[in-house]
Amino acid sequence: MQRFQASWLVETIMDNITDLSASPSWFFPCVCLFSPMEWLAQRNTRVIMNVPVHSQAMLFKSWFSKSDIFPQEDILKAFNQILMKNIDININPFKGWLDTYFTKQQLDYLLYWREAANELNDEALKGTFLAIVSQVINYWLANNRVGLENTYKPDEILAFYYKRYRGFRDHLTDFKVTEQAVEGVKAEECSTVVFNLVFGDEDYLEDESQIIYNAWLNGYTDLEESRRNFSDELKRYVIELNSTKNFDFFKKMSENAKSAAFCWSGKGITPNFYQRTLITPLEHLMADRYQHSKLVYKCIDTSTDAYDYILLCY
Repeated sequence: MQRFQASWLVETIMDNITDLSASPSWFFPCVCLFSPMEWLAQRNTRVIMNVPVHSQAMLFKSWFSKSDIFPQEDILKAFNQILMKNIDININPFKGWLDTYFTKQQLDYLLYWREAANELNDEALKGTFLAIVSQVINYWLANNRVGLENTYKPDEILAFYYKRYRGFRDHLTDFKVTEQAVEGVKAEECSTVVFNLVFGDEDYLEDESQIIYNAWLNGYTDLEESRRNFSDELKRYVIELNSTKNFDFFKKMSENAKSAAFCWSGKGITPNFYQRTLITPLEHLMADRYQHSKLVYKCIDTSTDAYDYILLCY
């Protein structure tokens, strides 16, 4: 799983490339992490991103779309009804998640919301509603993971994220989302092209919340089935150390960019290892287009040698 901090990337760019600080624009040929993109979208900047995994692409398109389609208040009110009686846990396909990830009440609402969404004929409206529910799922998972009490009732938290969605849309900047296989992506004109590198030797290519949302969305009762489905899609975009098979892609995607940033996370490997296997080859690759390069990294956990990295070429 990769940690990607958009704020750290912006800070690195601003500290090293002063002529890009006035009007930065960003191009992500392949990305699946939602939170950093949400942060970046509200920073008065142009963002172009390609999301190749369908379940994530639907979220991004719904949340970041600049169209005028919004859930109507009466539709949200209908979806936000308070369940007056418990649903028999035995008929809930997600009953295996009880106590491990969700409470009984939360599972009742997840089943109800999924069935309500499936009744929508308008795909844009359905996508928006599902995107809002995904935020609720993340909220519950985060609280349950650390043992925090959920202050809001299910209908209240859904209403909260609906209002947050409306407020976010009011402040959305120039944002474009595409859903293409990486092979079909075209280079975009931008100040910085960003490559989020994912390595094949990582234990998990995905975030737990992504796996659970993917399972809920597609009706997988077994999280391992959801994990395999999600990982199989992501593995198409994995790079291998000591391999140049992705280099043509990096060159192609950066041809209209004033700078390029390679971002990755490492665990159990010291920074010196990457100098030989990744950093030097990438610097040589980009040398005919960019005169300068700089590596920045920070330690996340000294006990496991966990680091985050940015290689900036400009």
